[in-house]
Amino acid sequence: MTVHQPVATPLVHLKADVQLARIPGMAATLLLLLLTFCTVRPAAAQDIPRVQVFAGYSYTRFDSPSFGFSKPSGLNGYNFSPAFNLIRGFGVAAEVSGQYGSNLNLRDIAVGPQFLYPKGKTLFFGHVLIGSVRSLVRVGNNEEDTDRAVALGGGMDFDLSSRFSVRVFQVDYLHTSLFSETQNNLRFSTGLVYRWGAIKKGHRAPTLTP
Repeated sequence: MTVHQPVATPLVHLKADVQLARIPGMAATLLLLLLTFCTVRPAAAQDIPRVQVFAGYSYTRFDSPSFGFSKPSGLNGYNFSPAFNLIRGFGVAAEVSGQYGSNLNLRDIAVGPQFLYPKGKTLFFGHVLIGSVRSLVRVGNNEEDTDRAVALGGGMDFDLSSRFSVRVFQVDYLHTSLFSETQNNLRFSTGLVYRWGAIKKGHRAPTLTP
């Protein structure tokens, strides 16, 4: 697919390519740190919520040069993510998100494992989400494509009360292959988390007896 946009100088393209090339490594480093936190035995006896429902604002630095744009696009939107924690430190998370700009948008739905590590009033988490992504490009003739998406990331929640916490930050590396091109995208999210139920320290998954 070809999108006609003002062409930047080779130096600008080189800088954009270098910046985008760094995104997967940055995301992998962040995910490794978060998973390291999650695998360490918590020192505090803080409960982990059984159910988390996050809703908030998200910003995506979208790799639109793969579509023919002269530079990456900044997209604004929402992120909605429910999660159910099966045992202490591990659960399943899903997300529905949409980010929008003047010439294109990006929407995804995904699900995958979530890892958690509580410390004091903070809860660190990491996740690997796999699902479907859809994009609409509004330049010339509108064109739309759907493909698989993989999101690697995590963040930190801070308790406000027994029911609510604020998601201080969530950072995701979002890999997509729309219009037969590869995109390396970076997404930031923040907002509120509703918490329900609790998994106490030492809790084990229930077993069925004959």
